[in-house]
Amino acid sequence: MVRFLLPLFLLLSLFQLSAQSVNDYRTNGLDGNWTNVAIWEVFNGTTWVPATNYPGQVAGTNDISIIGNSEVTINSTIPNSFNSLSIGPGTMFVDADSSLDTPLITLNTGGIAEWTSNNTDLALPANASIVINGGNLVEDSPCNATKTITIGTSVFASCNGGGGGVDYDFGDINNNGGTLNVSPTSNGPLCVGQTLNLFANPGGAGSSGATFSWSGTGPGGYSFSSTLQDPTESSITAIGTYTYTVTITDSFSNSISESIDVVVNGAPNPPVSGGNQTVCFGISGTLTATVGAGETVDWYNAATGGTLLLAGNTSYSTSVAGSYYAETRNTTSGCVSTSRVGVILSNKSCTVITNRRITYRVNPGVTGPTGTPTTDMVINFFDDGQNGSGNPFQLQVRNATSVGFNYQIWLQNVPYASIPGLTLGDHTVNTINNGNGTFSYLFTSTSPISAFASRAITGSGGAPSPLGIGAACGCVSFFKL
Repeated sequence: MVRFLLPLFLLLSLFQLSAQSVNDYRTNGLDGNWTNVAIWEVFNGTTWVPATNYPGQVAGTNDISIIGNSEVTINSTIPNSFNSLSIGPGTMFVDADSSLDTPLITLNTGGIAEWTSNNTDLALPANASIVINGGNLVEDSPCNATKTITIGTSVFASCNGGGGGVDYDFGDINNNGGTLNVSPTSNGPLCVGQTLNLFANPGGAGSSGATFSWSGTGPGGYSFSSTLQDPTESSITAIGTYTYTVTITDSFSNSISESIDVVVNGAPNPPVSGGNQTVCFGISGTLTATVGAGETVDWYNAATGGTLLLAGNTSYSTSVAGSYYAETRNTTSGCVSTSRVGVILSNKSCTVITNRRITYRVNPGVTGPTGTPTTDMVINFFDDGQNGSGNPFQLQVRNATSVGFNYQIWLQNVPYASIPGLTLGDHTVNTINNGNGTFSYLFTSTSPISAFASRAITGSGGAPSPLGIGAACGCVSFFKL
């Protein structure tokens, strides 16, 4: 059975009073023997009612709480198992050899467990844990080696640590947050191809210096093993449920094992593109992609990695020409498609403007770049006014690869209609009036740029007017021819 101890079992203990289940038991404020039905209430699914059996008398008991400063004495074997026992504020007196078939006892703030007689043992099943969460085991009533806690077949602790073959005393348990325990967790659920991180989360007396042994099983004969406390696993290739078990062993060979299930989900299919679009300069176009039920689309500016532009929408609107990439995401599992689909937005000139004050004639036949978007070219330096009106235009670019190529530089949606004293170097230029007070410049190389080489387009006689803001505009993009 898969169980969660630290830290989840602490949350269970703290919140069980507000999250009841059918056949939960709690004390009603009276004191008495565990087997005295009159001191217990049971949750019937709607409300708390007087119990007709004591907890554990019949099968089906869930969680038990000793609260309200009640004092409960146990001196017998409780015949049936139950999920957990939470004490506090309240007291459990162990008056004679007793046995509780539960995997978890939590001593919350104000919770006390006291052995009131000598030669008295509280027996718990293998893999059981006692957790100290603000409460304590009484160590001075008086304390001796005949007051013991047995877990499984071994005496785990005596009150004073004596008795021969006993590894811990009650003080060790109080000071270390409980008996030896382990509470495996993970970063699941996962998607196929992701790395699984497993965490043992050891605690209690004996956990310092303990050793670990992990095993795992899953679909298709999958198996896993590790002796690390917190191992990782990157070999999961099939969807399904995987079970991982960790065993912690202290220096006295006491051990406890717990398991956790990890669900691995599959990747959804890539989106289906709604098609490329061409719009007038200055007008927004809406790119679309189609996915299946329970899926949505995240939009990026690159085929892999890149910047997330918009999350959770099957359409993306922009007026900026370029290539955009749609990725499918399952809204339940969070898994994403292993590839993205590209959708291109292109601009075209929808009007022809004649204005003698414009230095470069608007060419209605040019609608924007004709090449393929590329990151193989980068900006070395760009000044179109951010450094003051006295500084002429300068755009210096560099081939960031070891291969030469022809290219286009797309300077888009800037405020100036002309560039004073423009020297093109190895480029031609087309100027496009966007019709909204902004202009775009398409510089096309006249010869390939060499590997790792730089080229410059410069002006003279001062900056363009109105002034630009340089590379901060995000308006420069590159296209490979």
